[in-house]
Amino acid sequence: MKRQYKWIVGMTLGILASGVFTLASAAPLSGTVLAGFSGLPLRNCQGTYCGELQKLPFRQPLSILVNDREGWAYVEVAGTGQRGWVCLDNTTQ
Repeated sequence: MKRQYKWIVGMTLGILASGVFTLASAAPLSGTVLAGFSGLPLRNCQGTYCGELQKLPFRQPLSILVNDREGWAYVEVAGTGQRGWVCLDNTTQ
């Protein structure tokens, strides 16, 4: 009986822990990043196939509104309020 109880407690804790980490990783990150090069495209969706809304100047501050955790972030351009998607690989802190 004692061994079975330990197994049930262990499984329950494992399931709860995996659920907490899943929720934490799905939460959008926020903060500010800078355009990593001159001409960084602000896009209307996630992907290089998406249209460009504008090209951003080098070191343009961008407020992250949603981070999809797959390399793309929905951002707001400081000063203009323009919103769109950027590839986070092309940004700096």
